[in-house]
Amino acid sequence: MSQTDLSTGVSAAGDVDLHEVTLITATGAEIDIRLYVSELNLYEDMFRTGLAGNLLIIDNANLTQRHGIIGDEYVRIKFFTPSMEGAAIYKTFKVYSITDKIFTNDTAKQSYIMHFCSPEIIVDALSPVYRTFEGKVDAVVKKIFEDYVAVSRTGESKFSTLVILGETQNQVKFTSPGWRPLKCLNWLASKAIGAGYNNPGYLFFESNKNFYFTNVEQIYKTYNDSKTVAQTYVYAPLGHANTDDSLYVSNIDRQYKTVSDFKIIENINILKNSMNGYLANRLFTLDVVTKKYEIYDYDHVNNWNGYHHMEPTPVPPFSTGGIGSLRTAAGHQKVAMQHFGLYTGYRNNVADKAADIVPRRTSTLNELNNFKIEITVPGRTDMEVGSVVKFIYPIATPLDASDKNKLNYDRILTGNYLVTAIRHKVDLQRHGMVLELVKDSFNGNSSI
Repeated sequence: MSQTDLSTGVSAAGDVDLHEVTLITATGAEIDIRLYVSELNLYEDMFRTGLAGNLLIIDNANLTQRHGIIGDEYVRIKFFTPSMEGAAIYKTFKVYSITDKIFTNDTAKQSYIMHFCSPEIIVDALSPVYRTFEGKVDAVVKKIFEDYVAVSRTGESKFSTLVILGETQNQVKFTSPGWRPLKCLNWLASKAIGAGYNNPGYLFFESNKNFYFTNVEQIYKTYNDSKTVAQTYVYAPLGHANTDDSLYVSNIDRQYKTVSDFKIIENINILKNSMNGYLANRLFTLDVVTKKYEIYDYDHVNNWNGYHHMEPTPVPPFSTGGIGSLRTAAGHQKVAMQHFGLYTGYRNNVADKAADIVPRRTSTLNELNNFKIEITVPGRTDMEVGSVVKFIYPIATPLDASDKNKLNYDRILTGNYLVTAIRHKVDLQRHGMVLELVKDSFNGNSSI
């Protein structure tokens, strides 16, 4: 989740080399359709287990009839930012549908949309698992991925890879009752406790480079150790006087950092936070055999400083007795079933650790959806979900007369963000990205 330095080869931000778009038919024939592609869209998301996308095809060669294309093919795609071929997005996808076929104004041409997804999603749909697994959570995740999920992705016997960031400390033993592999992996993510971390915020997802099984606290800690962001983005509305040329090292650098569109998707909502368990929540555990139950109250406000964060101030700012801290654990309640000794001789299974997992994870996942923005920027193929970026948003007007010549930034919007989703939009000339960014904390300062 790091970024390559720009070098020669880029004449303008968003330059792209759409190097390959090869359609692979059911008979194994390979058809170069790159020149028929009007637009490529690729979507990656930390809350989804695979990639998806589509190709807008302008077909003047009757490809569907000549090659029997029905939406059951593979498509191999490779594109990269010039000078960054080592960071290319290079994957084979499964075509699963062709829609919106129409004639263009020229009746010798037709257009249609070819939909594709990661082949692992198709394999998953056909692979129910009936088996018992045992071991450290990350080891079980690795085994399920390698045995049931990984498939060849580029046509060169290169199998999809899983990167585990954040070793787990807890053990698990469970029997899959016919769950599909990706459901097993997402279930394990919800039961994992990180080694050396208090935050059980594990996610399983695919970026444009790898599959990841990682704890979001590990991502924050990596940033805190390096203090390096993948990219800095600056929103400077047309005519806004509050700009700082020292933020840029070249015209290309300025172009890559410039945000062309910005909007807030999710703002702090005190009412929602009071009801969804973010600030505090309660867990009932019930032993289904003995009928004994326990009650665990969790207070995220009091525990917030025990976790790694990107910046020092909570979102929203917690204050003793303030509106941002009004909460009650009884406002959000969950029930977790327990059966101690379900497996003979096996103690401390994930169900036995529910009190250490469920309340904290409830707050963690809400924190990832508490403050969310969307920005449109030039594309780079070394950017992937799970990266940390800095976003700079200027204040609308000086704070006072003495402040008019100073560079100030909105202390709420400016700061570090986690990239949770990306839409890559590519044509033969340009690559653009729409980034979904979330923040778990505020900078709290008016300068950067």
